[in-house]
Amino acid sequence: MTEDEIVEKIQRLPGLLPPASPEAVAETERAVGYPLPPLLRRLYLEGANGGFGPREGILGLAGSDYEHHPDWADITEVREAFNEDGTHPGLLWLFDWGCGIWSVVDCRDPSGPMWGWDPNGPEDADFARLFPQNMKFKEWVIESLNGTLEKAFETSSLQAIAERRRVPDEPGGLPSIDVVDRRDDTEIMAAAAKQGSLPPPASASAVADAEQKIGHHLPVLLRRLYLEVANGGFGPGDGVLGVPGTLAPDHWADIVSQYELFSSGENQLVPNGMVWLCDWGSAVWLLVDCRDDRDSIWVWDPMGPYPRPESLDAGHDEALFPLNLSLPEWLSMALSGTLDEIPASGFRTLARQVE
Repeated sequence: MTEDEIVEKIQRLPGLLPPASPEAVAETERAVGYPLPPLLRRLYLEGANGGFGPREGILGLAGSDYEHHPDWADITEVREAFNEDGTHPGLLWLFDWGCGIWSVVDCRDPSGPMWGWDPNGPEDADFARLFPQNMKFKEWVIESLNGTLEKAFETSSLQAIAERRRVPDEPGGLPSIDVVDRRDDTEIMAAAAKQGSLPPPASASAVADAEQKIGHHLPVLLRRLYLEVANGGFGPGDGVLGVPGTLAPDHWADIVSQYELFSSGENQLVPNGMVWLCDWGSAVWLLVDCRDDRDSIWVWDPMGPYPRPESLDAGHDEALFPLNLSLPEWLSMALSGTLDEIPASGFRTLARQVE
């Protein structure tokens, strides 16, 4: 998508605020000490004085009629609040995701590198409240207009999005998988039981209640794993989510809470019957289709493929796509270590290999 196409698309948005005045842009640039990135400048002058982007849109400049933020309408006011000590020259806090989390643009570079601001993590050397988003302002706007940035944030975090954008999709970098070695259910359960720090099994009533809330029967193998091995925690990475009850260490959600958030209701992102199974990291999830007798595994990857096609008309792959593996096949690969070398950017290639 070209810059002209971005401007035209924003100009067609309903309920758009009036553009900013040249004087407001000049005043902002004087306050920041750097020119605004050219595309951001154009959008304020030719599009609207705020209100475009994810959700209710980015903040405006002086004189904006933006009314969606409880505290600010002018980005220079936000900058003063977050940069009182002057340690972040040239940065503008552009969009508030909630809970103190912001998308920030760097005006020191005309391309407008985007940063994430998240003060909610632990105060240790491994956590930085300000971190690169690994995308430029133009990319950020395109992902916002496509709706993919919000989808990725809703199901992960700005840190996970940044990680997904860190490494491009490289089909040649994956191990070749020609044949899937599908273990039988007994072998899968035995291998799952050997994984450490597992929670106790779920109760039959907890599993039945989960199925009632989801509106579909869970796959037979998954049901047996919950009842006979552990209530989640088995599988790759931090493991499969459990049903409500005693969860695996580091699990902050269960399959019912995720289902109610993203597979039903007004924030529905995937069809009914799709159960959110495993957070792979880097804004990627693995889901199982409970409507399907094959118990097919699907991948949720709203930020992929990366890099994106340039043309406005060259639509990218859907955020949700089939992995072409059943739940038993996927668990067989995961528990044998076959998936250990698969990065989040590699699932589209894996799906083609095993198709």
